[in-house]
Amino acid sequence: MVHETSSSSAALRRMRAAAEDSSGPAETEPATRSRLDERPDERAGDRPDERPAGRQAGRPAGADGNGHRDGGEDHDQARAAATREVPASPEERTAATREGPASFEERTATVQARLRHANLREPVTPRESLNDWLDGLGEPDWDKVSQVIYESPAHAKAAYEQAKVRLAEERERRAEERRQAEIARREAAERAEEERLEAERLAEEERLEAERLAAERAEAERLAAYRRAQEEARLEAQRRAEEEARLEAERRLEAQRAEEEALRLEMERQEYEEWLQRQRERETWALQVAARETDGTDWVPPAERRPLLEERGEDLTDAQLLDRARASLPEWRHRDRIVEKAQAIEAATLRARPAAAESGEDLEPEPEALRYIPPYNLPSREPDPAPVFTDLLRRVTVTIAWLLFVAGGVYGLGFLGEDATGPWLHELHGGRFAGGYSMLSMASWAQLAWPVLWLAMGVYTVHQWRPSQASAARQRATGWRVSAAMVAAVGWFVIARTGFMLGAELVVWLALTYLLVDSIHQLNLYTARNRTERAVTDGMIGLFTGWAVIYAATNASIWLQSLGINLLWIPGAVWAVLTIVVVVWGTAMMAMTERGRITIALGLSWGLAAILGPRLVGSMHSVWVAIVAAMGLFVVLLATENRRYRINHAEHRAALGHVVDDF
Repeated sequence: MVHETSSSSAALRRMRAAAEDSSGPAETEPATRSRLDERPDERAGDRPDERPAGRQAGRPAGADGNGHRDGGEDHDQARAAATREVPASPEERTAATREGPASFEERTATVQARLRHANLREPVTPRESLNDWLDGLGEPDWDKVSQVIYESPAHAKAAYEQAKVRLAEERERRAEERRQAEIARREAAERAEEERLEAERLAEEERLEAERLAAERAEAERLAAYRRAQEEARLEAQRRAEEEARLEAERRLEAQRAEEEALRLEMERQEYEEWLQRQRERETWALQVAARETDGTDWVPPAERRPLLEERGEDLTDAQLLDRARASLPEWRHRDRIVEKAQAIEAATLRARPAAAESGEDLEPEPEALRYIPPYNLPSREPDPAPVFTDLLRRVTVTIAWLLFVAGGVYGLGFLGEDATGPWLHELHGGRFAGGYSMLSMASWAQLAWPVLWLAMGVYTVHQWRPSQASAARQRATGWRVSAAMVAAVGWFVIARTGFMLGAELVVWLALTYLLVDSIHQLNLYTARNRTERAVTDGMIGLFTGWAVIYAATNASIWLQSLGINLLWIPGAVWAVLTIVVVVWGTAMMAMTERGRITIALGLSWGLAAILGPRLVGSMHSVWVAIVAAMGLFVVLLATENRRYRINHAEHRAALGHVVDDF
């Protein structure tokens, strides 16, 4: 329990002790002593049953509801305690009785006056203030505290049960909300499904109606088109009949005119022959008269070895004709003698050649210019055989192969758009066909050769449909091979685009190159008969062949690089140089056939230039490969042009009758 002694009571005791020390013991009246001996509660007029509510509750009378004592009440109680009479001790009462009442009351009044003017509040420290405040707190009601502690489990249990009930209700409420939401969702889904089915039904009805209307329109259009076609066919048949009748009339008229012209020409010929016979008889008479006048003989040159003295239409008289005969006879006789001597010498020479051959004597060699033999097969001048069904089949096959060649090239190069591996050929499979993949890889711009090849082979395809090429031996020899080569190129594009390689692309290119090289061999066997055949057939196939040879080498290098094969541990640059040397040598030999096939050299040069660039500035750098490629490009062009120049020069000298060096 907290001690109820306040600072004011301690101050009163100290003041009382000071008064006793100053004035000495004093006596107190019995009445006063008895009043001072009373309890504080009774002096204040309080009774135990009439105490304030705060004290009955077990707390000081001045405390508030929280057990704190009111500061104002403490101050008033302190002043009241100071003004109240101070109870006297037994010694004081004895002294007061001995001295008398008057002196005791005076001292008491003096003490009270001192206490009234005394400062009852002594200075205190914060700690003492805190202790005083704590002392002033009221004592709790321990019965209520114990009652609360006793009832706490029950209250906790009741609160727990209420929380469980509330949680169960919350769960039921949420479950109900979820059920309601699920029901609403199902209803919405059912409504949506019904709406979808209804929309589908309506759409199906609309589609069927549209199909019906479209079918009706199509049928009406078909009937209208059929009627129009019948009408057009009737008109076309009528027009054709009229045209045929007109052509037939023109043919008859032309035939009649031709017959009349032939008859006229025949009549003119017969008339001319009659005139010529009469004229020759007159000229022979005039020449014989002139000969008699000259030497007395009748010898004159035969009519077939002398020109006419008179042209038709001159109408010379006999005297005029005789004058011309006299003037021309000496010269004609001299020419006739020369011709007779030449014929006699030729006859003697022909008779002497077999005898000299039998006796073993050497004959005089002919001039070199007359013995010039071209270094290639001369073109055949025999007419082409009649076309057969296989010729038509060959031309159709070449056309279809060219269409596939163009379509496959457009797809393979990436003109149709982007796919899973890349849009362009040089971007496929991580740049496998780019310029920096292997030592013989070409720059990306090398693919521009394909559009040129599409155009070149298109020209070749159109040319082989000309009537003069229907059954030509060179078309029969090259048509199937070129068709197979174009189809093989399409196969390579498909393989390169889809990625199914594993060496298949190299096999395709080797087969393609073999077919084209064999086509060049067939063209060498059947030489072009004119410049058109040489430019269109030989030139277009040669361009494709030159490109195929160098691109086959590039594909071989790409394939070896993809497999990581190092043949005989020789560096890749050395193999690249050797490959270029072999390719340039073989292509140059092929380009120098016939009169010099410049298109083969151009196709090869394009590939070598595309190899040269990346070797100088690309990631796969090699100066030696670049130098050999540049030299090969120069050599193949120079060799081909040298062949063309020598043949043209030899033919020109032979035409002039000069000596021609042997090839």
